[in-house]
Amino acid sequence: MVNKLKLFIIPICIVFQLVTFFSCQVGDSQFHVFTEEQQQLIRELNGWLFPLSTSPLELTDNELSFLDQLSFAKMVALGEATHGTREFFQMKHRVFQYLVEHLNHKAFGFEADFAECLYLNNYVNRGEGDLVELMKTKMHFWTWRTEEVKELLEWMKNYNTGKSDEEKIHYLGFDCQFTTYQPDLIQTYLQPLLPTLWETAFPILEQVQDLNWDGYIDLSEEDYNTIKTQLESLEDQLTANKDQLVANSSLKEYEISKQLFRTFRQAFIVRYSYYGKTNDNTNWRDRFMAENALWMADFLGEDTRITLWAHNGHIAKDNWYGGDGSMGHHIHKNLDDLYQAVGFGFSRGSFTAVGWGESYGKWTHIIIDAPDPTSVNFLFHYAFYPNFAFNLDGVPPGSAWDNWLSEWRPILSIGAVYDGIPDNFYRVTDMRQHYNWIIYVDTTNASILIPR
Repeated sequence: MVNKLKLFIIPICIVFQLVTFFSCQVGDSQFHVFTEEQQQLIRELNGWLFPLSTSPLELTDNELSFLDQLSFAKMVALGEATHGTREFFQMKHRVFQYLVEHLNHKAFGFEADFAECLYLNNYVNRGEGDLVELMKTKMHFWTWRTEEVKELLEWMKNYNTGKSDEEKIHYLGFDCQFTTYQPDLIQTYLQPLLPTLWETAFPILEQVQDLNWDGYIDLSEEDYNTIKTQLESLEDQLTANKDQLVANSSLKEYEISKQLFRTFRQAFIVRYSYYGKTNDNTNWRDRFMAENALWMADFLGEDTRITLWAHNGHIAKDNWYGGDGSMGHHIHKNLDDLYQAVGFGFSRGSFTAVGWGESYGKWTHIIIDAPDPTSVNFLFHYAFYPNFAFNLDGVPPGSAWDNWLSEWRPILSIGAVYDGIPDNFYRVTDMRQHYNWIIYVDTTNASILIPR
């Protein structure tokens, strides 16, 4: 009788565990009826994924040892499915720490203004300034003005303490949408060394810096081309005086000054293009961000490995993004598989975004709905582990995933704005072409903003 009772109890326990598991995953009393294909996909996923504990900053090196498979990469790009998710930011912090300590990465390049990041890099490298004050006064994007990024920058500074210049790591920006800080930094370098060139540059830089959005709208194509030619000429003049400038400063200072001129010109072109006033479909911002990321790697040394931080859309190897390709697409064309794109995903929880439409005025948003049943998120949501890494390059030929990923699939992708309707933010994606890996955090929390 006892044995029979045990045999009866065991199936009941198994059923209870399954019900509890799926109830937790769904978050309500409804149950999804899985197709045979979905069941097979979830079974395969559970067998291949690399589980991660729920607190990113507490991940052990052993849990992150799968990153050793990226040891060959010159650039590892870490994405995000929103611009305001605490776990994404903390996960990227922890992954970067591993890449620095185990794979010799030397810089974290951000989707942020190059000139802005120089001030913060001075803090990271030399402890100059108050970090919170720098974040409040120098950072253009609210997205990075968070407690999570502050913790990252503090870790970078602490890592650099006591190290030689060659051993230090760097915080650099590859974005190109602002002309705020370049003129002051250029003046600091150029005026004492080559005052005649500064006198030539100043009125041109000032003219561009004074343009507001209406100024760009009213700018004729002829005037635009004139200014662009003038900016290109300034870069040429700087190059022509390289030997003199390097002799009286350093090659590093000269290269930074040249990049300041370059990103100033890029920002001028990008801002003009935002109003559709150029005659082509060139995605100038992503094209320039790729150029700047590649410059960053060369600037730090031919064999330097770096990590990039940007939205999933920018890091993806997507030749259609924005008209003529994403940043990741252009970098991949240059580096081939030495560029590795790690996308991020989630299905539920809170995040920070500018509200619009029905969510106008909100900053913190919550998604409680179950994922789109046709999406990648749906399958990830029902995996055995809530947080994990998945090697898309490692999907075996002939598997259910190999077949399923042969078509473009929806994935939840939110940027800096959100209208409160999750269905509006599923984007069809060629997962294996766009990303090498995915890091998934099922339920998230909003990033913590540092008020100005």
